[in-house]
Amino acid sequence: MILRRIAIAALMVGAIAVGATVAAQPPQDQPAAVIKMTSSRRFDPAQVTIKVGQTVEWINTTDQVHTVTDDPRRAHAPADATLPQGAQPFNSGSLKRGQTFRHTFTVPGTYRYFCLPHEEQHMVGVVVVQP
Repeated sequence: MILRRIAIAALMVGAIAVGATVAAQPPQDQPAAVIKMTSSRRFDPAQVTIKVGQTVEWINTTDQVHTVTDDPRRAHAPADATLPQGAQPFNSGSLKRGQTFRHTFTVPGTYRYFCLPHEEQHMVGVVVVQP
């Protein structure tokens, strides 16, 4: 009887430990950073730092249409769109209020991106991707 109680207690402790380990891990679909597109034509926060393989999510919180664009060919000012060597350009397309865009970063380096309609109002952001 005592051995049975000890075995049950050990199983319960093991289950609690496993549960704590699972709870400590973030869900796979959670972005590493969330950036809001604001009515003041800014990305908030303007800069985030993540690790290779992580995802950033942008959400349009305004009634204005915004984009998340990192394509040097589409920038009015070349400094507004920079990509690390080997990284591919990206563009969210037009995002209306409440719409989101996610991008997973697979190449380390600094990405400088902009909003197509509001680049000239300096709506520019930075994602730093660490190895």
